[in-house]
Amino acid sequence: MPRTHRSFLLTVGLLAATLGAHAQSTPPRRFDRAFQTWYNYTGDHQLTDFWGLHTEAQLRRADLLPERQQLLLRLGVNQHWSDKVQTAAGYTFLRTYPYGEFPEGHSREHRSYQEVQLADTLGRLALGHRWRLEQRWVRAEGEAGPTFSNRARYQFSVQLPLQGRRVEAREWYLAAYDELFVGFGRNVDHPFNQNRLYAALGRQFTKAGSAELGYMYHVKAHDDGRTFELNHTLYLALTYDLDFRRK
Repeated sequence: MPRTHRSFLLTVGLLAATLGAHAQSTPPRRFDRAFQTWYNYTGDHQLTDFWGLHTEAQLRRADLLPERQQLLLRLGVNQHWSDKVQTAAGYTFLRTYPYGEFPEGHSREHRSYQEVQLADTLGRLALGHRWRLEQRWVRAEGEAGPTFSNRARYQFSVQLPLQGRRVEAREWYLAAYDELFVGFGRNVDHPFNQNRLYAALGRQFTKAGSAELGYMYHVKAHDDGRTFELNHTLYLALTYDLDFRRK
């Protein structure tokens, strides 16, 4: 057998042995399948033609209602560049409780974020793109200090009015989005963080207020890289936007 063939076979053999050893040393994946309920309030309040204030609160419960999961509070400042372009920056506080079959424990998270939103239309569809960068300081119970990490998020959303070409007061609509979360930088060993696939029926009650009742399939990876949550989530969202501009 020519020397080049022997070298090739030896390389393939070593590579196969290395991959086999790695596969044997990697623990098998674990999946936690559960039901959740998320309650969400969002308000984007117009202060001037350019500046706005974003307020948000989320209460998340595991196993439908009995078990605490997370509390999220968010405050931000919006900049309206045009009807189609908006930027924002702000602060988020997140408190996480132990939940599920493989709980990660108590933690507190302080987070800053920056985002860009683009809006467009396609016939009767209202389309949205949102890119968000987050700087996260997470302190688990028992740790001396927080662990810093970065995360990027991208959301694509669609809204379809059920009565006219655009959603007006006292009208129904359908909404859907998919959002991908990816960690990067130091202290991130496994880039994939989570994905949220959402669909809902909504009602625009007034020009300022609306509500949605939806379902979200939520896939979340734990920091160990082998534990994944596969959550079926009942989602109730309330939106109330105030306009403080002088008429």
